[in-house]
Amino acid sequence: MKRILGFLLALLCVTSCHWFEPEQKDRHALLIYFSGNNSLASYGEDDFQNLSSSYMPSIRDKEQFVLVYRHFTDQTPTLSRFYRDRRGQTVEEVIRTYPFDTNSASAATLQTVIDDAENACPAEHHGLILWSHASGFLPVGYFNNPRESARGELFTPGESDPYAWMVKSGEDVSKSFAEDHGSEMDLADLRQVLSRFHYDYVIFDCCLMSNIEVAYELRNCCDYLLMSPTEILADGLPYSEIIEPLTTLQPEAALRDIGQRYMAYYRSFSGAFRSATITLVRTDKLNALAEACKPIFQEHTSEIMTLNRSGVQPYFRFNKHWFYDLDDFVGQVAGSGQYDNFKRALDAAVPYKDATEHFLDIDIKKYSGLSIYIPRP
Repeated sequence: MKRILGFLLALLCVTSCHWFEPEQKDRHALLIYFSGNNSLASYGEDDFQNLSSSYMPSIRDKEQFVLVYRHFTDQTPTLSRFYRDRRGQTVEEVIRTYPFDTNSASAATLQTVIDDAENACPAEHHGLILWSHASGFLPVGYFNNPRESARGELFTPGESDPYAWMVKSGEDVSKSFAEDHGSEMDLADLRQVLSRFHYDYVIFDCCLMSNIEVAYELRNCCDYLLMSPTEILADGLPYSEIIEPLTTLQPEAALRDIGQRYMAYYRSFSGAFRSATITLVRTDKLNALAEACKPIFQEHTSEIMTLNRSGVQPYFRFNKHWFYDLDDFVGQVAGSGQYDNFKRALDAAVPYKDATEHFLDIDIKKYSGLSIYIPRP
């Protein structure tokens, strides 16, 4: 009986994150948050299957935890831990099941999931992948219903998008980050939730998030951001290849490796499928970038307000005119000395970036990796 009891206690230890010694200081918990109770559900399920069959850390690994929250249409949301058992088989250990009507685009839900993950697998270092719809810094609902005069400039719902089925931003969906039957998460609310920890990195597998506005808003939440200034094709990241670098390399090296795998994946296609952009941001360099931008924007207000925006590299389609290349924009209004100072700060803040020659019907001739909003007169 004692032997049986001892075996059962050992088994409980194996299936829990809490058996590790409390003095362990290098534990890293990666949380992947699939907010897929929307039009992207089928793509999310494919990504999840690729993820769950990929490399996972061993149950013997005392430093690496992989946790996945998934909520797809007509499915009950769950938070699970994934690991390889002693035979090398991938195991899913369900940590919590949530109500069927959970709103995964709610900041409160994201906060709850983050807390549940930490309670189950406490760690000193945290990484986060956010998967869903998104529209960068725009307010909730603004992408499809902008509160401004169209004057013939804005894409109207009656205009057909031939690529709507390929991208993570369908014209029938309004978004900021995440979407769950019309609900969205405002960027300020997202920042507040992410302030729960200081993350080693945050990866956005969603559209239009690599804006200077998003990066600056989240600069105190994490060390690195990996994201795209354009839309993202619905297949998203190559999930069969991302867990190993994130659990075996240092953050900057891991994120650069994932960016290179991402770009190689989409460069393997032809035609419209050969479309991808990626940017790695060091958040500790963003205050210096802001200081470099400040005199330019203060001293060149008139040039900015009269700038012909059609001559600036766009990252948007259908005149959703809120996303222009930061470097191209500043280069057209700054003095030479100001621009040189800006460029040094930008290069320090963006250690890695890459883009295909085209993103769908957008020609990418200049690429800094970060977009910015250019004010209208």
